[in-house]
Amino acid sequence: MLLLLGLPVFAQSSEKAQKLFYDQQYEEAREIYGALLRKSPKNVLNNYRYARCCYELGDVEQAIKHFEIAGERYPLRNYYLGELYFTTYRFDKSIEAYDKYLPTLKDADERIPQIREKMARAEMAGRFLARVEDVAIVDSMVVDKDDFLAHYRIGSELGVLLQERLRLSEDRVEDKISYMTQRQDRIYFSDSIEGRMDIFTSYRLLDGWSKQMSLSDVINSGGDENYPFLMPDGVTMYFASDGENSMGGYDIFITKYVPATNMYLTPENVGMPFNSPYNDYMMLIDEVNGVGWFATDRYQPEGKVAIYRFVPNEEKKIVKSEDEDYVRQVAQLKLFRKAEVTAGSAPSQKKRQSSGQGKEFEFAVTDRLVYTRAEQFKSPEALAMWEELNVLMDEQENMKGQLEALRREYAQEKDDAALAVIASKILALEKKIHEQEATVHEKMLQVRNEEIKALKP
Repeated sequence: MLLLLGLPVFAQSSEKAQKLFYDQQYEEAREIYGALLRKSPKNVLNNYRYARCCYELGDVEQAIKHFEIAGERYPLRNYYLGELYFTTYRFDKSIEAYDKYLPTLKDADERIPQIREKMARAEMAGRFLARVEDVAIVDSMVVDKDDFLAHYRIGSELGVLLQERLRLSEDRVEDKISYMTQRQDRIYFSDSIEGRMDIFTSYRLLDGWSKQMSLSDVINSGGDENYPFLMPDGVTMYFASDGENSMGGYDIFITKYVPATNMYLTPENVGMPFNSPYNDYMMLIDEVNGVGWFATDRYQPEGKVAIYRFVPNEEKKIVKSEDEDYVRQVAQLKLFRKAEVTAGSAPSQKKRQSSGQGKEFEFAVTDRLVYTRAEQFKSPEALAMWEELNVLMDEQENMKGQLEALRREYAQEKDDAALAVIASKILALEKKIHEQEATVHEKMLQVRNEEIKALKP
C-alpha cells in the first residue's frame, strides 16, 4: 500500500522538476532532481538533467560527474562534457567528447565548424599544458575591471599606460589601452574598427602627431587585438588577442620588431600559466626591478579581474611532474611558488651560485629533495656533470649580459643603418641563448637522473 501511494508522489516530483527545468529555473529543478537521484541514483534522465542544471549554475565538477553517469543515451551530453573538460584543463577528454558528438549532427549543421575549432583549441591547449612555466608569484588582488590598470604600480621609466572604456554596442564594452614610450615620441593604442579591436600606432612630429596607422598585419590578424605594451628595448611587444592561436577569449602574445625589415615577427602565445581558457591580458615586465604583471578574469565574477604580480624568469623553467593533477593546478594558478620579498626591495627568487665546494646553490633533485651544497651529491658522476652544467649556465649569463648591452645600444642609436646591424646581432644572440637553454635543460635532466640512480637502494 505504501509503495502504491509513493508512485504518484514520485511522478508528481518528476513532472514538477521537468517543468522547472524547461522554464530554466535550474536551482529549483536541481533540488528536486537531487532528491529523485537519492532514491534512484542510476536513473539516466535524472542524472542528465541534474548535470544540465549544474552546468547552467556553474557547478562544474558535479556537472561532469552526473553527465558521465548519464551515459551516451543523450548525445548532447558529449557537447557539454567537451566544454566542461576544456575549462578544467582535461584537454584530451575534451577532444574525445567533441569527437563523439560530431557524428550525431547532420552534415550541413552550422555547429560543425565551431566544434572543430573548439577541438583545435583543445589540442593546442594540450600542447601548452605539456610546457607549463614554473612562475614565482609575489601577490595577487581582485579589482574592478573598469579601472584595473590603476593597480599596476609602474615607474615612468617604463612609459605611460592609460585605460579608457569603449562602448562598441549595447551589450559590449572593451578597454581602450594607450601606451606612450618613455621618450614620449611614440604611442601604441587599441581602438575599434568595424566592431573589432585592433592595435594602432602614431609618431610624434614637430607640430603634433602623425596620422594613426595599423601596427602590423601579423598582429592585427582578424580577431580582437588589444592591451599593447612595448618593452624599453624598443623591440619586444606584449599584447592580447582572441584570434585563432588563442585558447579562448584573450590570450597574451609576444612579438619582436625587426628594424631591418620594418616588420614584426609572428607573435607567439606565452602559454600557461599566464594564459587560460578565459581572458588573460595586459602583460607588463619591469626588468630593472625584476617584476611583472598580468590580469585575468579566470574564476572571477562578472566585472572583476585578478591582477597577478610575479617574478619574470631569467630563463624559462618548465614544471616537471608525472602528477597530472598537480600540473593542471599549477597551470590554473591554483598552486604556485611564492616569491621571496624583502622589505624595501624588489621581489626576488634565490639566485643560482657557483657549485664549488663550500658554495651554496639550489638544485631540485626530486620534488621533495633540494641540494644546496656540492657535498650533498652522492654520485661523483652527477657532481661532475653538475660542474659542467654550471659552466654552461655561466656562459648563458654572459650572453644575456651581452644581449642587454646590445639592447641598450639599440635604444640609444639614431642611425637607421646602425639600428639594422644591432637588431641583427640581437636576433642572432637571442637564437643562440635559446639553443643554449635547450642544452642546459637536457644537461639538468642528466644530472638529476644520475643522482637519483645513486639514491635508489
